[in-house]
Amino acid sequence: MCGIFALTQHREAAHIAFLGLFALQHRGQESAGLATLNKGQITLHKDVGLVSDIFSSEILGRLPGTAAVGHVRYSTAGGESGGNIQPLAARVNGLHVALAHNGNLVNAPELREDLERRGAIFQGTADTEIILHLLAQAPGEDLGAKLKHVSGLLEGAFTLVLMSQTHLYACVDSLGYRPLSLGKLIRESDPLTSHTPDCWVISSETCPFELVNARFERDIQPGELIEIELATGNLKSHTLPNTHTSAKTEAKRCVFEQIYFARPDSYLWGQSTFLFRETLGAKLAIQSPVNADLVIPIPDSGVPIAMGYAKESGIPYAIGLIRNHYVGRTFIEPTQTIRNFRLRLKLSPMRHVIEGKKLIVVDDSIVRGTTSRRIVELLREAGAKEVHMRIGSPPVKFPCFYGIDTPKRRELLAQQMSLSEMREELQVDSLAYLAIDTLHQMAAPAQRTQEGKSGFCDSCFSGCYADNFAQRRLREEPTAFMGG
Repeated sequence: MCGIFALTQHREAAHIAFLGLFALQHRGQESAGLATLNKGQITLHKDVGLVSDIFSSEILGRLPGTAAVGHVRYSTAGGESGGNIQPLAARVNGLHVALAHNGNLVNAPELREDLERRGAIFQGTADTEIILHLLAQAPGEDLGAKLKHVSGLLEGAFTLVLMSQTHLYACVDSLGYRPLSLGKLIRESDPLTSHTPDCWVISSETCPFELVNARFERDIQPGELIEIELATGNLKSHTLPNTHTSAKTEAKRCVFEQIYFARPDSYLWGQSTFLFRETLGAKLAIQSPVNADLVIPIPDSGVPIAMGYAKESGIPYAIGLIRNHYVGRTFIEPTQTIRNFRLRLKLSPMRHVIEGKKLIVVDDSIVRGTTSRRIVELLREAGAKEVHMRIGSPPVKFPCFYGIDTPKRRELLAQQMSLSEMREELQVDSLAYLAIDTLHQMAAPAQRTQEGKSGFCDSCFSGCYADNFAQRRLREEPTAFMGG
């Protein structure tokens, strides 16, 4: 996952964008970047590391302007090369632009090969640079028309924010895999700016809006292109061409966003992320009860699910594992070696809570299984009498080609083992997952498709992809289990 934040018409755009990226830090910890627009000139600063380390007060002071586009990244395609850090700035047909992108293009290899055959030279290896090259070659009278044309060439997941010298554009792919929200800065308390054009804010999640004093307006819809004129604040909405011929009417919103990635205080697609996860736990308690002394979460994303399980089951909720918040997400780290090393730094068991107790341990998902097994070992070492694991999602059996770091079937525990084999592998007394039908029932009514379906993408659980490119990628993958 990655995080995008952009805004218009604010005299301290860089500082507001910094706050927005800070609130989106959970979506990517490898690198961050910020581009600002001042008197027709785009200034860019980006680097590897955390937002707070990259942007000092001095550096923010060197980013003048009244519009900004920012990005936090973790790599699911293209690796950690410095050329892949976003936003990407370039000149497209004489126009200075800055581009930030979230998601994965499943037809990226084909697009890159075609562009290179026609003479394109790439500085990095990420999907985003492909979009810039396509923009440079696209027909159209203006950048908005070019972006509409290019979107019709892209297969897979993309949310884009593109800043030019005159406009800010934002769009979501026609199936809406990734969230993108539109807000407006509240100016009533600032008489100096109360009569200036609207300050629009665009963000991958709504959680930054509270921090920067913005009001949520609406989600940018699947297949929608937003065009904001920087000088006036005027906003227009356009419809993108739909290239997904196998799923013309069905939205495919990534349900893993609600289960794991989004911050609990965000609202995604009209639903509170916290309440969504709490309801997951309640449903799980009904489907998979167990006699135990305590319900404990695996922090942090397991916390609301565990609260819901405890509330529904009547079993006391307790904190059994303390997380060190100065250590990054183990799932986000690209290499297994670092994941293993960091777990004990990240989680510390509360022996006086755990010892001698029958525990229901609640987490949002199991991907590779390595982290779950290590956690069970920690709990056993701390004296847990029984460990019953309950997972607030269905088994992850298939890779995601749309921007989540589960690229290989052979690395997915549930793909290679039965439930009883996984229970033995994890060394737990029992193991249960949420039913996939239950997950689909939880979609907000307003977000359901015309056919009444949930509108969630569940390809990582079901193996049902919306495009032929992803199906082919799946067939090309080796399936032999790598273990551990």
